[in-house]
Amino acid sequence: MALQSGGHVETVLALAEANGLSVTDRLADGQELTVPEPIEDGEARTVRLYRAHGVEPATEASADDMSACPYGGIGFMGIEIDFEVS
Repeated sequence: MALQSGGHVETVLALAEANGLSVTDRLADGQELTVPEPIEDGEARTVRLYRAHGVEPATEASADDMSACPYGGIGFMGIEIDFEVS
């Protein structure tokens, strides 16, 4: 949300403060947030590009994403067996 509304990660602090949240709080599906005015030196170009291309950064895998890898991800792989480090 911080990247989408302000164009850089520093916006996360303003977003959390405007909504009485901690930067580590989990948001509920459909939770509405107050988006503060962009902070000084915000990246308006990044915001415009995200909107123009429909980019919505995800912070958590969806149920559809999880069903695509039924055996888990990197935590279930064996180094040099099915996960190679180069």
